[in-house]
Amino acid sequence: MNVSHKSLRALIVVRLSRLTDESTSPERQREACEQLCESRGWNVVGVAEDLDVSAGTTSPFQRPTLSQWIGDNGTDPGRAGEFDVLVFYRVDRLVRRVRHLGQMLAWSERYHVNMVSATESHFDLSTPIGRVIAQLVASFAEMELEAISDRIASAYQHNRQLGKWTGGAQLPWGYLPRETEDGWRLFPDAEAVPVIHEVAERVLAGEPLRAVSHDLNERNIPTAKDRMNAHQGRALKGYQWTSGGLKRSMTSPTMLGYATKREPLRDAHGNIVRDSRERKQYGPEEILRGRDGSPVQRAEPILTREVFDRVGVELADRENRKEPTKRTSALLLRVIYCDVCGRPAYQLKGGQGRSARYRCASAQYKSTCGNGTVVKSTLDELVESTVLDLLGSSERMSRVWEAGEDHAAELADLDVTLTDLAGQIGLGVYRAGTPQRVVLDARITELSHRRDELAAITTQPAGWAWKPTGETFADWWEQQSVQEKNIYLRSMGVAVRFDKRDELKVHLELGELYRMAGEVKAAGSIAAATDLFDSLAENGIAGVEISNGKAVFTSKAGDRVEFPLRSVKV
Repeated sequence: MNVSHKSLRALIVVRLSRLTDESTSPERQREACEQLCESRGWNVVGVAEDLDVSAGTTSPFQRPTLSQWIGDNGTDPGRAGEFDVLVFYRVDRLVRRVRHLGQMLAWSERYHVNMVSATESHFDLSTPIGRVIAQLVASFAEMELEAISDRIASAYQHNRQLGKWTGGAQLPWGYLPRETEDGWRLFPDAEAVPVIHEVAERVLAGEPLRAVSHDLNERNIPTAKDRMNAHQGRALKGYQWTSGGLKRSMTSPTMLGYATKREPLRDAHGNIVRDSRERKQYGPEEILRGRDGSPVQRAEPILTREVFDRVGVELADRENRKEPTKRTSALLLRVIYCDVCGRPAYQLKGGQGRSARYRCASAQYKSTCGNGTVVKSTLDELVESTVLDLLGSSERMSRVWEAGEDHAAELADLDVTLTDLAGQIGLGVYRAGTPQRVVLDARITELSHRRDELAAITTQPAGWAWKPTGETFADWWEQQSVQEKNIYLRSMGVAVRFDKRDELKVHLELGELYRMAGEVKAAGSIAAATDLFDSLAENGIAGVEISNGKAVFTSKAGDRVEFPLRSVKV
């Protein structure tokens, strides 16, 4: 590339990342570049300054300011016609990856733009040897970056093992950093902790996470990101709560004060997986462990182990259930389905003089299944009356957590810890023969002895139990909202299928009948039904289906026998 040093137009490139010390501050970089341009008689036409941008993960074409001058893809000339030379303090201010330098060399050759270092006289692209030297310089810059990254990673891991807050990652909800004599530590956030306790109580009471997150947003409760912004005096961004984000926060081990980590993902060859912007991709959150395999306790717990486990179990139980939104007004949403095409049915609000109805979802398509609509109240009343006929007179039971007697809670914690530690055997640094394995084995032995001591005196383990409430199921049902009734029907697997192509035909499936019976002190119809089904099972009958005033009994061999039912009318 033959370019004269006289009367050239120069674009100065300035970059600063968190890895850079004050010796290459933006002011120092710019001053050195301006001195070079002045000594060679070049006219400075602009400065592309990108601060807090890492050259290790960001190519020149991805930087906010520089990309406005050179384009964003390596084949776009950008504003190349407005300058003849790129001037930078040192090559590592432009690139830190050899492949990024290759992209810049190709771009400069294509659009006849020279690149000059203000402090490295050997960096001259006008000669073949200069281009080779430039490649070598970039290689050393990349090696230096890797060395810096390794040193930072080593210090980072050391401080995390000591339970210190090292920054960088997302701040866990419920905690704020504070500098102490021993470095930065996390402490419970007095504003967020009561909210977390409230959310835990609402989850255990059965409230949908969508409703809880909606309420938090309406009350302007800040997320962890905005709490950090407020703590640092920055403007709030207005991040919104979602049911998914709330679930991740409430089930994160950080609620127990544990330090966590996320390991980089690796491909089949062991190389770290990166996205299109060269950013590392990480796996799921894991508990960070000390040398003995125990979790690193980084801060005071916000939730007790008992509550944390209960919340986790409760939310796990909801995985197979689509919870309705706060606006749900249909009792049979995701309970009622078309018996012609199998699609779910939705509420069709009635107009003037017309009742609300259920209709198949295919009605919104050009080609429908031909099923008609059915008056909403007809099927709502059928389902409610059937459920109440079965359960109404039974005493409702409440699921409560019993902490246990004596040392049951500690024993439960030990069981969790021992299971946890045993799972580390043979993994990573805990392979046989390593110092960490010796410490792990000693820790397991110590905890096992303690467990044996407690097991000898424990009389009642902690766990869930069903307790009478003194309230009939019918009374409880009457107090529930449409949304809460809908949740119950879904969780019990109740399903309704209808066919209105001619006369109305309805199939009602009660789903988890034994689970229904297990949540009440069974009396009346539900007790008789479960006794009947037990007897049927003993006699080879696999199931019973109620359909249009008749009961169809199916044997394990597939035989079907029908009986009329006078009490069920549609």
